[in-house]
Amino acid sequence: MRDIEARRRYVSAVRHSLKPGGHIVVGAVGPQGPEKCSGLEVMRYSADELHSEFGSPFQKVASSEEVHLTPWGSEQEFVYCYCRMVG
Repeated sequence: MRDIEARRRYVSAVRHSLKPGGHIVVGAVGPQGPEKCSGLEVMRYSADELHSEFGSPFQKVASSEEVHLTPWGSEQEFVYCYCRMVG
């Protein structure tokens, strides 16, 4: 999502949905991924940048990256963060 307010609402919803010690896995377009998906501009993140969207209430447990091959033969990078809500 390029809209900063929409991202803030998403993070707020996650914070209110998880209990302390709860876990979440979040995926996003990686730093070398496409600038658009289905014609819409996207945010591109490294694992640390994605984790920082959620802030200090979340501890990054692990992260991974993958390159997805589309049916059209192009490659798209994705990043995933596995986080735990602290305290």
